[in-house]
Amino acid sequence: MGYLRNRLLQAVITLYSIITLGFVFIRMMPGDPTAYLRAEIQQNPGAYGLPPNPTLEEINEVMQSQMNYTPGPIWEKYISYMQGAIQGDFGTSVIVDPGASNVQLILEAAPWTIFISSAGLVYGLVAGIVLGSLMAYYEGTKMDVGLTVSMLAASSIPYYIVAILLLFLFSYNLEWFPTGGRFNTDTTPGFNYPFIAGVFNHAALPILSGITIGFGGNALSLRANSIRLLGEGHIRNAELRGLSTYTISTRYLARNAILPMYTGIVLGLAGLIGGSIILEEIFVYRGMGKLMYDATVQRDFPLMTTSLIFTTIIFVAGTLIADFTYSLIDPRAEQSSMG
Repeated sequence: MGYLRNRLLQAVITLYSIITLGFVFIRMMPGDPTAYLRAEIQQNPGAYGLPPNPTLEEINEVMQSQMNYTPGPIWEKYISYMQGAIQGDFGTSVIVDPGASNVQLILEAAPWTIFISSAGLVYGLVAGIVLGSLMAYYEGTKMDVGLTVSMLAASSIPYYIVAILLLFLFSYNLEWFPTGGRFNTDTTPGFNYPFIAGVFNHAALPILSGITIGFGGNALSLRANSIRLLGEGHIRNAELRGLSTYTISTRYLARNAILPMYTGIVLGLAGLIGGSIILEEIFVYRGMGKLMYDATVQRDFPLMTTSLIFTTIIFVAGTLIADFTYSLIDPRAEQSSMG
């Protein structure tokens, strides 16, 4: 109970500190929503129903109707925002979607990010586990050397480079996949084949990019953990029983070698909602990453703060889950903590 209490206290302090610092740093950024909107109106007055070269009074009228944001001391805004957040009111967007609930915008964007991120995480993890265990079992062979070099190369290439290459090859050159978006706009959203097929078609390249991010590092980590276990008795017993190489490498090696990676896997699941800002911007995939990017570029401070709060809560919760459940999958951890 003492460990549980201390971890919960640390989580609360961490959450409060990140939210507070994030609130301050966000509002210390150069520019603010009013400056961004004023520049947008001056550059394209027709989009806001104004004539060319609008007067300052006309611009101010449009700004008052477009947004509910007033500059003021940062401490006043902090107190006001936190009071509302405690009551479940996280405010509204002032630029990205003026007047729309920040929570509603996040709830609409998060499932799309979770979809592509979870697929990339799962496929990357499975591929890393299978390849890593095989590399360890055949340590020192040509296959091990070749796969190790390949995994090092794959893990060293930035994922956004892979995304750009995939987009250039399969979308612009071969035209096999769309260049952006979340679904085919010519279909009716719902549980029907044309819409679902369009969703998977648009998500294919972002998911493939996500797979290339993780499987190389997972394979190398699992290889190192597996090599450490190769000399143990249960592996020798499996070999003497005549079990296949695949069975030994996946059932016996991988199951035990994956334990040190458990925390990272849980944190990866917790980080799904945060998405990848660069990846979603490349594919114009309107998920959480794209939403946070738009909020940052347009200085939508309330939306930026709400996104930070949601992603921080989920990440801290994921850390707690990893800490509290590790002993359930590896009883040795509980025994060592009791000792």
